[in-house]
Amino acid sequence: MIIVDLETRGFQVEDGIFEVAVLVVENDVIVDELHLGKVCDVELIYDGMGEGYEDISVNDKYRNSFKYIIEKYNYPIIAHNASFDRKFLVYYNWLPEDYPVYDSVRALRIEHPHLFSYSMSFVSNYFNVDQRHSHTALGDVFALYNVIKKANPKTWIPLFKPLPSQFKSKAKNLLERGMQLQGESSAFEGKHLVFTGASQFPRVLMQEIAVACGASVGNSVIKKTDYLICGEKVGQSKIDRANELEIPLYTDEWFIDIVFNDINLEQADNIVKDDSKSTFNRKIMNDSYIESPYKQLPEFYGKKVNVACLKASVQKRVIKILEDMGASVNKSPSGKNVDYMIYTDDGDYVMLKRAEEFNIKLIAASSFNRMLLE
Repeated sequence: MIIVDLETRGFQVEDGIFEVAVLVVENDVIVDELHLGKVCDVELIYDGMGEGYEDISVNDKYRNSFKYIIEKYNYPIIAHNASFDRKFLVYYNWLPEDYPVYDSVRALRIEHPHLFSYSMSFVSNYFNVDQRHSHTALGDVFALYNVIKKANPKTWIPLFKPLPSQFKSKAKNLLERGMQLQGESSAFEGKHLVFTGASQFPRVLMQEIAVACGASVGNSVIKKTDYLICGEKVGQSKIDRANELEIPLYTDEWFIDIVFNDINLEQADNIVKDDSKSTFNRKIMNDSYIESPYKQLPEFYGKKVNVACLKASVQKRVIKILEDMGASVNKSPSGKNVDYMIYTDDGDYVMLKRAEEFNIKLIAASSFNRMLLE
């Protein structure tokens, strides 16, 4: 496999590519590596998100170096939230549009379905992987390599790769797939989605298919929004609002990929396409997948636990788990008069410092998740 990570300054391809890192892996061993970036301020390069680097999107020297290592080994590309990286690489002609790309988020979700989150920081902490320089291409690509080694995902599903020249047929297929999903798919069951930005697929069609998959759809980013699905040229106000509410952002390709492969967000089934019949057959996973494996932790019985420092998407899940254990849960921002505080990994909260002053036991979400599954 070829593990890739890139850093950019925003969510749109126009924001450019600033840093790229590549690891070539054979039998779990790194056999080659590549780091691309033109430093303009060495003091900023560990700040992440491409800071300290110049835009190398259309730099032929760096682009050709990337192409050379890809062509030399010709292995599938693995990336975390791969549709995001792929979008930039294809747009700037670093990668052919039909090159096989796989998403480690999906592979981890299938292999380890009971994790609270699949963000890079969370899975790194959960699997005890060092991530000293997060949000740098070099730091993240090595972190992902070590996460994959420890997590050992066995099921990899390629990204859906829509071709602009096939727009009409793809739109038709998307519509037909949406009609098939009506009443049978729960891919987005109970989720509230907002679509924004220009898309190669009609926005109304995307919304109708989301509803067919069990979702509700809105036009504005609000507290109950679960996902913001972004096309091109997304308004900055919606991105800012989503970040403020800690709502995850995904690309149109991510949504289309789930629709075509019917990947349930909570129960990621492996969909196998039968080309001879042009139908999708579901490979049902072990029934134990559906049953919760979380242990009862007696140390939380009768205790008071604060979860104010958890992201909303994780908070709701943790509250239910704690209440089932007999714990008393509160979301008060004061953080006083509690025994434990469970917080988002790598979160920088004033409450955490106050908690230490009151001798409240602090537990990172990934650590709590591990306690439940050990």
